[in-house]
Amino acid sequence: MTMTDPDADAPGAITIHLEGDIDVSNASTIGDELVELIASGKEAIVVMCSAITFVESRGLAMMARVQRFAEDNGCQLSWRGLPLQVLRSMHVTGLDRYLHIEV
Repeated sequence: MTMTDPDADAPGAITIHLEGDIDVSNASTIGDELVELIASGKEAIVVMCSAITFVESRGLAMMARVQRFAEDNGCQLSWRGLPLQVLRSMHVTGLDRYLHIEV
């Protein structure tokens, strides 16, 4: 997970880049780091997902947990650039109706 500079057009917003697999080995850590950013008072977070290669069930659960935490804490969280295979998994599980997904 890497973080880019704050978005100049949206004060309080940052962009996070995820890459590779999101699975049992890292989903919890990624989720905890995102929750920490939200808890620090970020108003908006864009999670760039175009470099993700695979998301297993724990990764999907982490995404739902982080989205819920963001909503509960007034942070606008967006998942952007999700690969088609990940979108399919989200559609099958119904998660695509819950997350704020930007194509």
